[in-house]
Amino acid sequence: MDKGKNGIILLILLVSAFSKAQNFNIVDFGAVSGDKAINTVAINKAILNCSNSGGGRVVIPAGEFLTGTIYLKSNVNLHLERGAKLIGSLNINDYDLMPEGYYYSGKNYMGILFGNDIKNISITGSGIIDGRGTSFMIQNTRFAPSVEERKFTRQKEDYRDNKSLEDGPLKFHERPGHILTVSNAENVSIKGIEFIDSPKWTIRIGGSEHVKISDITIKNNLLIPNSDGIHVTSSSYVNVSNSTVIAGDDALIVTGFISGNETYSFGNNSKEAKNIIFDNCVVSSKSAGIRVGYGEKPIKNVIFSNIIINDSNRGIGVFSRDNSNISDIYFTNIMINTRLHSDGWWGRSEPIHISAIPSSKKGNAGNIKNIVFKNINAKSESGILIYGYEEGKIKNINIDGLTLKILEGKYTSKYGGNFDLRPAYSTSKSIFKNNIPAFYAKGLNGLRINDITLGWENPKSNFFTTGIEIENFENILITNYNVSAAFEKKSLYDIKLSKGENYKLVNDLSLSHQTKILYP
Repeated sequence: MDKGKNGIILLILLVSAFSKAQNFNIVDFGAVSGDKAINTVAINKAILNCSNSGGGRVVIPAGEFLTGTIYLKSNVNLHLERGAKLIGSLNINDYDLMPEGYYYSGKNYMGILFGNDIKNISITGSGIIDGRGTSFMIQNTRFAPSVEERKFTRQKEDYRDNKSLEDGPLKFHERPGHILTVSNAENVSIKGIEFIDSPKWTIRIGGSEHVKISDITIKNNLLIPNSDGIHVTSSSYVNVSNSTVIAGDDALIVTGFISGNETYSFGNNSKEAKNIIFDNCVVSSKSAGIRVGYGEKPIKNVIFSNIIINDSNRGIGVFSRDNSNISDIYFTNIMINTRLHSDGWWGRSEPIHISAIPSSKKGNAGNIKNIVFKNINAKSESGILIYGYEEGKIKNINIDGLTLKILEGKYTSKYGGNFDLRPAYSTSKSIFKNNIPAFYAKGLNGLRINDITLGWENPKSNFFTTGIEIENFENILITNYNVSAAFEKKSLYDIKLSKGENYKLVNDLSLSHQTKILYP
C-alpha cells in the first residue's frame, strides 16, 4: 500500500478515535460567550489539558467566543458545535508575534489558530471562525498606484487615478495573521467549518503531510489584500475537496516556499510540494482562482479537477520565479469566468497564465514542464498567456479540449491591452503594453494542442488581434482547431507562428471561414 493511502487510513482512524475520546468543554475552563470577555487563556488551557491527557476533543459549544492566538496541540480535535462562533479579537495585542524569519521578515502577527510541530490534529464541526479582517482595514482607501509601473502600460498616466475604490484593495496599518496556520504537521483533518473575513491568508498548510480538508467554506472580504483561501506550501499528500472559497487574493494555492523552524519532529521532511489533489471546489478570487508557484522548492504531482472559477481576475496561474522547478501538474474539467480588475490586483483577466521569469535582478527562474489541461471551458476579457523569459524554460504543455470566448467589459479600455507578469524584477516587464491574442505563447519547447476553439464576442478594442500567436518556439503540434482573429483585417492572421521550428497544424475545423495562417 502506498504512502498516500496509508495517510488517508490514518486520518479515518484519527477521526474515529476522536469520536470515542474524552471531551474538554472550553466553558469548564473559564470561557464565556459574549462580546467582552477574551477567552484566549481558557481555550488554550482546555487544549493543553486535552493534549497532556493523551488527546481527545476540545468542544466549543454554541455561543460567540472572542479570542486571540490559540495554539493547536498534538492528538487534539478542536470541535465547533452547531451555533458555535470563534471570533478574533479586535485588539492586535491579543495576537502573538510570529517568530522572526518564520514565514516573513519583520514584525508579523499570528492569527486565531496556530500549530507547529504537531501530529494527529483535526478541526471539525459546523461552527464559524471569524477573523474580522474588515475591521483592521482603513475603509474606502486604496493602495497608491505604482508610478513607475504604469509608465509602461497602454494607458500610461491614465492607467489608474486612485480617485475611486473600484476593486480595491484596501489599505491597512496592522492586522493579525492567517486565521489558521499549521506547519511541520502530520495527519491533519479540517472538515465542515466556515471561515469568514480573514485579515490575511485563511488557511496555511506549511511543511506538512497527510492533510485532508473537506466540506469547508471560506467567505472573505474581496477588498482585503492577501486574504488568500487555502494555501498549501511545501507539503505532501494533501487532499482538498468539496469546498467553496471566496478570497480577496488567490483561492487555491500550491507554493514551494522555504520557511519554518530548522528542526522539527513531524511534517514533510523534503519540504517539497508534491502529491496534492484539489477536487470539486467552487472559487472566486480577486487574483488567481488557482495558483501554482512561487517559492524555491520543487512543486510536482498536483491535480486540480472539477473546479469552477467564477468572477475572478485570473483563472489558472503557473508561476516559476525563484529557481523552483514545477512539473507534472494536471488541470481537468475546469470552468473559468474571469474579468479585468483594477490595478491593485496582479493579473489582467487571463483564463490561463504560465510564466517563468526572474523575480530579482540576480534571480533565476526555474523550469516549468509537463503541464496538462483537459476539458477547459472559459469566458474571459483577455487571452491565454504563456511567457518564457528564456527559451526552453517552459516545456511540454499539453492541451486537450479547450473552449475560450473573449468579450469586453467595463474596464476593457481603462486596464486592458496589457500583459501582467508581476512579480518581475524588471519594471518594464512587470506590466506593459501588448496586443492581446486569444492565445499567446513565447519561449517554449513542446506544445501539443488538440480540440481547441477560440472565439470573440463583439470585439471593439483594436488591441485584440490574432487567434493564436506563438514565437521563439520549438516542437508544436496543433490538431482539430477552430480559431479566428478578432477582426477580419488584411494585417491580422488567425494563427501566427514566428521564430520557431518543428511545427505542424492538422485538421482545420473552421466552417465559417478559411483559417489565415502565417508560418515562420
